[in-house]
Amino acid sequence: MIYTCTMNPSLDCYMEADQPLKRGTRNRSLLEYYEAGGKGINVSIVLNNLQVPSHACGFLGGFTKDFYITLLEKYSYIQPNFTYTKGHTRINVKYRDGKCETELNAAGPYITAEDMEHLMTKTNRLDEEDFFVLAGNCPRHLDESVLIMLERLMDDGVRVCLNTDWEIAGRAIPMGAFLVKTNIPYLEECCGTTFADEKSLFAKLKELQEQGVKNIICTDAAGEHAYMACSEGVYECDILHDKEAVSMIGTGDALVAGFIMNSLRSTDPVDAFRFGCCCSEATAFTKGFGTREKIMELYEKCEVTKAE
Repeated sequence: MIYTCTMNPSLDCYMEADQPLKRGTRNRSLLEYYEAGGKGINVSIVLNNLQVPSHACGFLGGFTKDFYITLLEKYSYIQPNFTYTKGHTRINVKYRDGKCETELNAAGPYITAEDMEHLMTKTNRLDEEDFFVLAGNCPRHLDESVLIMLERLMDDGVRVCLNTDWEIAGRAIPMGAFLVKTNIPYLEECCGTTFADEKSLFAKLKELQEQGVKNIICTDAAGEHAYMACSEGVYECDILHDKEAVSMIGTGDALVAGFIMNSLRSTDPVDAFRFGCCCSEATAFTKGFGTREKIMELYEKCEVTKAE
């Protein structure tokens, strides 16, 4: 069983336009469409494209709740399993003019301790070797509750995967998290250091892996290259090659989804890393998320190398 958790999902309103956004005046779009947003949801969508079932949990509420769930109905392999709150699920606006995207992101509803208790009750269904994926930001007032939930899951043998704030991911590393995904600028900020070269990055990733996390993956700022430290060493892979990406949005979530999917069929973390990078690359060259056909095509060509 796979649970993906988005603590603060969003109803994303995309507006396509032929003119850059102008401040202080009226802007009109050529078309609009809505998508269910959130990093955990993105992981579920990629798993859906790979025909892998997942339960999507987190918090939904207000007048946007029903429409959000309706948007998930087109994904045959996603089972909504949200906790309902009194607040309204946020609406984010993403304005695209063909050259760039401007985002207006709302704060989201307040999540109560009672809401969090309901979520923790749902996660009690997970058992040894199941996956729990926490992706996206968490409200700071819930940090301790989230860590209690993650520790309990890991004590039960659940494979916990994190692509979230370092306040949580960093403290979950010595607990024995299965996977932590981050990027170089964020890792530098959180660790209070600057990586002068790849060698210093590799050393830091290996140090973190030896503290307890089974696998740690880090991408560069642009998402073009990925690095992983696991029990077998440190590895790297090029995600982008000669072609120009359509969009890098969701490529990190796709990497996490691919790593999990491959871990269902193999115990080899290096091959899981390879498959995850293929999912990331397929997403980079797609308006949306990579398809199973494109992912498998890239998988035949992808190369992962061990760091010197």
